[in-house]
Amino acid sequence: MVNTSLFSGLSGLRAHQLYIDVIGANLANVSTAGYRGSRVTFSDLLSLTTSPGARPEGDFGGTNPRQVGLGTSIGSIDLNTRQGTFQDTGRPLDVALEGRGFFALTDGTQTYYSRVGTFGVDARGSLVDLRNGFRVIGASGSPVHVPVTDTLPAQATSRITFHGSLPATVTGPLQEILQSENPFLAGSAATKDGGATSGTTFDMSRWLDKTLLVSINGGTARSVTFTASDFANVTAATPSEIAAAFSALGQDLVATGDDSTGALSFATVRLGEAATLKFDEETGSTGLLAHLGLDTVLTTGSEEAATAATDLAGLTSRNTPYAAGDRIRVTGTNPDGTPFSATFTYDTDGRTVGELVDFVNGLIAPGEAALTLDGAGHLVLTATDTGEAALSLHVGDAGSPARNAWPTFLVSQDGTGPDTATASIDLFDSLGRAHAVNFTFTRSVGDPSVWDMVAELADGNGTISTSEISSIRFNSDGSFNSIGGGNSTFAFQFGGIDSTQTVTIDLGRAGGFDGVTMLGDDTSIAATDQDGFASGTLLNVGFDQAGNLSGYYSNGQNRTIDTLRVAMFQNEEGLQRAGDTLFVTAPNSDDPIAARAGTSGAGLVRPGSLENSNVDIAEEFVSLIEAQRGFQANSRVITTTDEILAELVNIVS
Repeated sequence: MVNTSLFSGLSGLRAHQLYIDVIGANLANVSTAGYRGSRVTFSDLLSLTTSPGARPEGDFGGTNPRQVGLGTSIGSIDLNTRQGTFQDTGRPLDVALEGRGFFALTDGTQTYYSRVGTFGVDARGSLVDLRNGFRVIGASGSPVHVPVTDTLPAQATSRITFHGSLPATVTGPLQEILQSENPFLAGSAATKDGGATSGTTFDMSRWLDKTLLVSINGGTARSVTFTASDFANVTAATPSEIAAAFSALGQDLVATGDDSTGALSFATVRLGEAATLKFDEETGSTGLLAHLGLDTVLTTGSEEAATAATDLAGLTSRNTPYAAGDRIRVTGTNPDGTPFSATFTYDTDGRTVGELVDFVNGLIAPGEAALTLDGAGHLVLTATDTGEAALSLHVGDAGSPARNAWPTFLVSQDGTGPDTATASIDLFDSLGRAHAVNFTFTRSVGDPSVWDMVAELADGNGTISTSEISSIRFNSDGSFNSIGGGNSTFAFQFGGIDSTQTVTIDLGRAGGFDGVTMLGDDTSIAATDQDGFASGTLLNVGFDQAGNLSGYYSNGQNRTIDTLRVAMFQNEEGLQRAGDTLFVTAPNSDDPIAARAGTSGAGLVRPGSLENSNVDIAEEFVSLIEAQRGFQANSRVITTTDEILAELVNIVS
């Protein structure tokens, strides 16, 4: 029996040593991506039976077997299939599996399985595991190939989809309206005031050859240097002499001096918020501004919408102020196309915006149109009657250089025809060339719930053999009804292409509000989508949750290049490790079940992530303590048995 305890202790040492080896491997791979740890379980060895026991007989009770254990052995080393945590890497070709399954790899002869998706593209365009170069197997069973030099051919537009609303309220036909492109604004200059601190003159003897810096309207600072020649008496310089020294700055600053009061005044010629004025001192001139009663604070002009009382010389658009005798030329056409023209003389015919408006209204044919000034400062010329009109207006200075930057008058409302709405989109021909197409919706005069649509090529590069879709009808609730004209396509013919390109118009579902509607007063109709595109080259690739490897092209398109295979097993713990966190099939793993991510129980792919090792450090350290104590206890069994044997030897001696 002493001999039995020796071998029992020895088996315990061997088992716990192997236990420590497994724990050591787990801890060594705590930072290994995709690593799955192992777990050790123990089993006892066949026991030595000294008595099999007996059942009860007569007046004697039964006895249990008497057995002595012969030690322990490793019952199993199991694979831990618990999901590891995830680490975001940001690499589009790094992938992890969230759930069951393995990525499939091949070296050309053997298939390997891994939870680690450190993928990349090699020199031949194959998707490979960057750790060992094994090629990644796709859902079809073939290695995944990435066409890095791939060109996606152009696709001709075959369908254009519209969304939005046409106005339900009938407002046409309309009066033609012209409006000044920019509003008229009344403004003030950026100003600064100074003056002598005592008396009406300045003692400039200390400040000869000293320089001030002046920034006008945000421009580069310009300098003013005072010299003895600027003054009749250096010790008693007059404000007008000081102001005259600033004439070197040019005509965009007006400087004046009042010799009777000693005051200085500075003002920009420019008016409004764009007018700024700032004084600074050059090094060595400290105190000069204070001597002149000035400061370094930036001043800015102000502006507001012009009114009828605003003087034309006070508009922010002026280059220089108007003076008596300056002429303003007014030309235009009446709604019927007859011209009118005359010259407005400043001060003689008036000075204000309102007087100019009255002058223009006197030129227009009576009752044909009227010019007004709106609250925002726009001059608005409106035809009296609705319908098509040849209305135009131009206002500009007759002299040179121009005193004012007069705005252009643009049509803000076309007076021709009934209600219309427009939408535009680029469509592509079969060569990948983009063509801008304008679509005009026109309300039927006889039935306000019916519209016609006409297409026009904006660039003129091609023709439209079928350019109109008629009788687009809407229900009483504003939902789309049908295209009553029987045609829902446009036919385009582009240069260099023999065949006609037919494009179907999608206005939505009959009775629905998912496409074009006729609601409210506003127009929001738009061509929102078309299915054509130009050719493009592959820019980048990346995975999605379904394991699809998508290519992203320079034309904004993307397409699926391939899909990852996800292999599942009846018994994942039955797989055999092959190094590099790879596994191969083994007798008890059963054959792999090929699937796609997210189907048949397979996990989802996490793009831009790697799965961390599933080893729990705390758990492993507890197991390490357990293994150490077990090894230590079995060692004590051997030493104790050795001491007993020594006592036996001593008895003999």
